Amino acid sequence: MNVTANAATTLLSQGKPATASSTENAGTPASAAVDGDAGTRWSSAATDPQWLQVDLGSTQDITQVALNWEAAYATAFTIQVSGNGTTWTDAYSTTTGPGGHQTLDVTASGRYVRIYGTTRATGYGYSLWEFQVYGTGGGTQPGACGTDNAAVNRPATASSTENGGTPATAAVDGNAGTRWSSAATDPQWLQVDLGSAQDICQVSLTWETAYATAFQIQVSDTGTGNWTSVYTTAAGGGGTQNLTVSGTGRYVRMYGTARATGYGYSLWEFAVHTGGSGGPGDPGDPGGAVISAYKQVSASSWEGANAPAAALDGRTNTRWSSLYTDSQWLQVDLGGRATVTGVSLNWESAYATGYHLDVSDDATTWSPLYSTTSGKGGVENLTVNGKGRYVRLTGTARATGYGYSLWEFQVLGTVDTSTATPPLLSGPTKAPATVNQFALSAPADKAMVTNTRRPALSWAGVAGTAHYEVWLNISRTDYDFAAPGNLLDLYTKVAEPTGTTYTPAWDISDRWTYKWYVVAVSGSGARTTSDIRTFSLYLPDIETVNDGVAIVNGARDLNKNGTIEPYEDWRQPITTRTADLLGRMTLEEKAFQMFYNVQSYPMSGWHFGPAQPADLNNVLISTAATRLGIPPVSAGDTTAGYQTTYPLQSALAAGKDYPLDYRLGDMQRKEELEVGARGTLSPLAEVGTKVLYPRIQEGGGENADVAAAQLRAQVAGLQGGPELNPGSVLATVKHWPGEGAGGEAGIVYDAVTIKYHMIPFRAAIEAGAVNIMPGYAGSSYLDPGGPGAGDSAKILNYLRQNIGYTGLITTDWLPSGAWVNAANAGSDVMGGADPGAVGFTMAGFEAQVPLARINDAVTRILRLKFELGIFDHPYGDPVNGPYRFHQPSYTALANQAARESTTLLKNNGVLPVKLNAGDNIVVAGARATDGAACCIWSSYFHPDYGSLTPLEAIRARAAKSGVNVYQDTGPSPKLAVVAVGEPSYTHATAWVDTQPYLPPDQLAVIQNFKNQGIPVVVVLTLPRPIVIGDWNGLADAIVVTYRGGEETGPATAALLFGDYTPRGKLPWQLPRSLDQVLKPGGTDTVADANESWDLPYDLGATDAQRAEIRAKIDAGQPVPTTYGNPLYPYGAGLTGWN
Repeated sequence: MNVTANAATTLLSQGKPATASSTENAGTPASAAVDGDAGTRWSSAATDPQWLQVDLGSTQDITQVALNWEAAYATAFTIQVSGNGTTWTDAYSTTTGPGGHQTLDVTASGRYVRIYGTTRATGYGYSLWEFQVYGTGGGTQPGACGTDNAAVNRPATASSTENGGTPATAAVDGNAGTRWSSAATDPQWLQVDLGSAQDICQVSLTWETAYATAFQIQVSDTGTGNWTSVYTTAAGGGGTQNLTVSGTGRYVRMYGTARATGYGYSLWEFAVHTGGSGGPGDPGDPGGAVISAYKQVSASSWEGANAPAAALDGRTNTRWSSLYTDSQWLQVDLGGRATVTGVSLNWESAYATGYHLDVSDDATTWSPLYSTTSGKGGVENLTVNGKGRYVRLTGTARATGYGYSLWEFQVLGTVDTSTATPPLLSGPTKAPATVNQFALSAPADKAMVTNTRRPALSWAGVAGTAHYEVWLNISRTDYDFAAPGNLLDLYTKVAEPTGTTYTPAWDISDRWTYKWYVVAVSGSGARTTSDIRTFSLYLPDIETVNDGVAIVNGARDLNKNGTIEPYEDWRQPITTRTADLLGRMTLEEKAFQMFYNVQSYPMSGWHFGPAQPADLNNVLISTAATRLGIPPVSAGDTTAGYQTTYPLQSALAAGKDYPLDYRLGDMQRKEELEVGARGTLSPLAEVGTKVLYPRIQEGGGENADVAAAQLRAQVAGLQGGPELNPGSVLATVKHWPGEGAGGEAGIVYDAVTIKYHMIPFRAAIEAGAVNIMPGYAGSSYLDPGGPGAGDSAKILNYLRQNIGYTGLITTDWLPSGAWVNAANAGSDVMGGADPGAVGFTMAGFEAQVPLARINDAVTRILRLKFELGIFDHPYGDPVNGPYRFHQPSYTALANQAARESTTLLKNNGVLPVKLNAGDNIVVAGARATDGAACCIWSSYFHPDYGSLTPLEAIRARAAKSGVNVYQDTGPSPKLAVVAVGEPSYTHATAWVDTQPYLPPDQLAVIQNFKNQGIPVVVVLTLPRPIVIGDWNGLADAIVVTYRGGEETGPATAALLFGDYTPRGKLPWQLPRSLDQVLKPGGTDTVADANESWDLPYDLGATDAQRAEIRAKIDAGQPVPTTYGNPLYPYGAGLTGWN
């Protein structure tokens, strides 16, 4: 049933302790049904009866219960309440539950609320995406300040609405089943008129999945201007956010500046509370979300592989265990000062009878939260009240002869992120054209700040100024990545003081090029702009590790002589440190910095990864023992993620969600930093204009502007900002000078078409890229008859002189005989080079490469390493870091990327699947059980995390609808899903390179089902453009998945069953026939090509059309994608089902 709801003013159950009669597995816990995330769920064992209950913390008046069922729902169930969790009273009962979304009006009172299922609708258990309890709470929301929701049913307006069904008023109607959603652009806002000026103490946001990562809560007396920000974040997590604020105004608005998805902003509810103080940390209220998951952790000891972080990873099959003594402790760093309202301890059988919980701001001085001498083990949900950044559990008495062991240690509450979150009072903005109208005072231009994260800014006063605006180029996640220009030249307004000084209220992160200016605004609105200055800020966390390096005067004594030299002193400018270190190095030490294989030669500068965390850590520690202690950089072919594998760039080009591309790069950065990996040999700045180029699968598609936007986003994400910094992973942009225009055998562009292929390289440099890899190919234009790019002085000089690149150049994996030539040509690092290679000697290299050239290269290498901060913080955490890999939020990003790229090329009405329970589907084809086809060689880890094949994923999704899935053949199938395409490959195609079409055995599977009269959905793994005209008419629907990453299977299955609407678009043209690519019987040569390898959109094009394309490129104009006569044009793909 779906009962019309009365206004339910307050969501009471969000983030509260939840338990259940059973769980299907560790990935579907009870807590997932009350976490505000519609992408996580509880599921029970497959028996009757089962129950799920939530503890509201105190007795509440219950008015409504909302159930969001997964496909495994209950036909018969009861909603019950209790005051003690033992004696239950029925509040609602049914034997005809339909599943889906059920909103049930109830009238009841109790502390505990549960759903008690007695009859399942399927052969599975019971499964709820969300279990939400609403009520008046006796008149005040638990954890909320002052009044009930003062915004409910008040006038609301918005910057835009997606459609008539999602108006602004839906966010303030008290109905959790209606919502406001905006247009899909930034910025957007929603505001409510409270009727009169009110003291605002809390704002609650209940987001739909289209949430904001960056937004502000603002108040105003007029609603038309003079907005004051009372809350700002750039790290919004969606779900339900209860925000403690302080401000006064009649109007309150949410001002969104960065969206988490490609859609707009969408709120189920926007609640405003006014009046007295209070909040989610009030005594007696154990509310709040889990704030300890995946945070930094330490412990007095651990046993074997049972690391401290295992208790914070959300999995109940991993655990921390201590040594077998008393007085052991486990401590979590919450990342900011927190209001702690609860602690949940999930003990293994080795539990504590005596323990205490304490909280601290500095991990030194502790205040008590809770203490007991009668702990019972099991799961202990404790209501506590305290504030601090660190929470520690200390065991004082063990219940067994073993140590202490926790499956999970969860801290509940809220974290104050304001100290790490800059105000975002504008979008990323270029500086005014007119500057230098008055002077800045401090910091001095090009100053290096090493004593505070909040440097005081000051400037000369301007007469008649009403207020000033302070603009700073902070790191942001919401750049317009499609816009040209250096990201370092985009500023954010961070303050509007009335005086001539400003000290940031947040901690500025480490970076080398902060730029800032001030605007004086007069009473009439006239604007006067100061000069622009730069400063750097660096306060490293100096790592203390048992590696033989002592800490002297707060710095690492890398050469172990008891004093701190300039290169060891992090307070010195990078130029000073680099020059000092270079002057101390022998010629051999310098030369080794240009080579890989540090695991065998500790003086080498580079490590080829990825490696197991412990192995990598051992390699890093080995370099500390060298004379000067120079750390290496570990970089590997992790071109689509480190531990969590996302789609290749060609697939991302089908999605064209550049903010998502940034987040994928940022995710990879975070995973690598966990264990001390600091580089990746990606992304590719290649435009795929040649059909037969195998590595077109790794490039950014056929549109140079799309590839450029993708490069800006991915480089910035990997760096964690607009430049390389101590929190970065080094991006290696490749393959210079653009192998998409010919391939690894040779690049064929000329003086005109080179302009098109340079576009993504220029974009990568604008995003701050400082490492570029030349490819194997030479260029007939840049160096006619010359060698490959890595050892061609002419090709590398074009990069330096014409493109203006000043960063590092790292060769591809050249043979040892080419290393001297490569270095002399201008390459700085010999990619993958083993100094112990047969026939090579370092002495010979030193003799044949001039000292000036070696010094030039090594200066760049050292500067880059200082910029990465690895001299001061060289290691990751090999013990705890792996438990922070592959987090659910990371998997969700990979899934979103796969969904957004998946392309529905055609559909004759068979999708989405609308079969009845008991109907049958057959899944067949060469890729149906191929778990590797989703990815390429650079993905080492996705099988370790249970990545599903298409067959497995479709079977799992079909089961939710009661549909049976058979492999290859089955009884009376209503639909055949045929998974075909090219297997995984790297440099060379899996199929014969000149035969880009389905082989006969794969085509026969499609034809066989068609001959039986069974509707056929072809799921096509498409790493490169191929000819599909021979079976295009046989398929009732075609779904293209490209190399979609580890979530390809689930994303494909979800599309088939209509869980989301398709939106991906082809990133290349698909040829109508092979003769648009090759002459009959031709080979992969220019002479046999019927397409122009260096031109976009020219399959089947006329000479006149190719001339027009060239003219557009030469004039610097966008090239229309409509040229030629392909079977499917660039950008083809349905955005609905018809």
